[in-house]
Amino acid sequence: MVNYSRMTGAAGLLALLLTGCGNGDSLTPATAPSLDLPPSQIPPTTPTSTTPPVTQPDVPSVTPPAAVPPVTPSVAPPPVPPPIVPPVTPPVVAVAYANCMDSTVAGSYEEQRLPNILQRGDTQSFSDQILSASAFDGFGPQFAKQLCQDGAVKTFSDAIKIVKTAGDTVWQAAVDRVQGRKISGSLPQSDDRMLYWARLHMTLALRQWLPQIPLTLHQRSQLQWLLEKSSRGQYAIQFPSGKNIKRIIISGFDPFTLGTPGANYPSTNIRIGNPSGAIALALNGKQIALPDGSTAVIQTYLLPVNYAPFREGMQEHTLAPFFTGPEHVLASISMSQGEAGVFNIENWNGRYHATAFADNLGVVIPYGLTPSMQDADIYPPEDMLGYNPQPWVKEKPAQYTLTSLPIDKIMAANTGTGVINAANAATGGYTMVWHTQYAYFADCSKFITSSFTSNYTAYPPATPPAAPPASACAYKGGGSNYLSNESAYRNTLLRDTLNPSIAAGHLHVPIMTNFDDNDDGKITDAKFESYRDSIVQQTTSIVAALAKSLL
Repeated sequence: MVNYSRMTGAAGLLALLLTGCGNGDSLTPATAPSLDLPPSQIPPTTPTSTTPPVTQPDVPSVTPPAAVPPVTPSVAPPPVPPPIVPPVTPPVVAVAYANCMDSTVAGSYEEQRLPNILQRGDTQSFSDQILSASAFDGFGPQFAKQLCQDGAVKTFSDAIKIVKTAGDTVWQAAVDRVQGRKISGSLPQSDDRMLYWARLHMTLALRQWLPQIPLTLHQRSQLQWLLEKSSRGQYAIQFPSGKNIKRIIISGFDPFTLGTPGANYPSTNIRIGNPSGAIALALNGKQIALPDGSTAVIQTYLLPVNYAPFREGMQEHTLAPFFTGPEHVLASISMSQGEAGVFNIENWNGRYHATAFADNLGVVIPYGLTPSMQDADIYPPEDMLGYNPQPWVKEKPAQYTLTSLPIDKIMAANTGTGVINAANAATGGYTMVWHTQYAYFADCSKFITSSFTSNYTAYPPATPPAAPPASACAYKGGGSNYLSNESAYRNTLLRDTLNPSIAAGHLHVPIMTNFDDNDDGKITDAKFESYRDSIVQQTTSIVAALAKSLL
């Protein structure tokens, strides 16, 4: 049996050493997952040399000869020599080598949104505005400076170390800012967007970098993969050890639907944030004291709104080390932005993802595909399943997965208590819904779909929801068939594969991006902030209710 507690990513790649808890709390870290990249060569730390203090000799007193009485002359002591100051070694000045960056290398489709403006007449791109307002504008240039330091990268392992450190650093800085440990700039503390735009500056710098050593295309893609994962906290997940620890892991998403890359016209889409990302930054490392004396500890990470990383098994390889072993997580929740005004606990998650909706890289899986065609169905990684899911087989893996979150406990917890609903200013927060709808292909070979709609605001319902027909193929889960449903499906299928005891499921949180009508030129306003803060507040109560159910 494969030992998934030490599972890495792509086959054949070695491990990097992880250090530090990365969440700002004093925890004793358990063994962290190894990286799916070659090991970094961390040079030994050279101790700082210090010069011991120089002790001046005592100056003797001088007594005049007895032969000259009775005069007692006053004899001054010899002057004290100046202190001995050790020579100062001048600091090594980092020098950039020539032609380090090739600006003619085009950015990715996603990176090409960096110049987009918010309103006509803006002299700064939106990305520059949000980074300046959050004091995150230094991460891209600093990363480029580290890459370009003459002689800094002598081996591929040197490059790995620089890239991973930079990714870990920007992730931790975002967590620290949102949680109030280190806030600079005028942007409100709880904003999530600066991390996304800082990352794009960094991935573009890495793409345009001309290293002093030869790197293969494969090695360069490995470095990009490392930066994508580390800057989303996927290598920073660590839990404390001990039998009184209840471990919970939560995922969120990047912003998406940000508009046309490189557009030379204004668009308010560029300022969209993602409440699930804000939640992940706000809850990472948080601890909840439970009535029995145990402690729930939360660790979080982000996922990209792109199909390709999911195909590569990014989510499964991040989660797998924490799904097995004596100190596995007790709960794993994927979160994303859903619809206006409601929290949906998704009951069913479907294998199908051909939704004809572009990801952040502009990739679209065409509409009209039946499950066995092309990339219509989801194919989790072989090393997680224990078998190759291709070519397509209807139930390998399953067409639907089911939530195992404690719906009864969450629905009964009155999680909206004390929360102001930003849509109507009413106290009581947003509606909680057990979302049991789905859609399916009765005949898996024909593009003819049927649907079942039955959602509940109270639990238990008088009539339980009907399950999808056993002969059917999935078309939509409760959360439709885009990447939110995909993250839900992969998370719960991994539970079914590795550890069915884990409480796993998906939470769709309310839409956050709402601005006052007259604020089209602003990067934030009070309405936008009130939506984000109230959604994060109620989600925190939902997670607390989940934690209490783990007793």
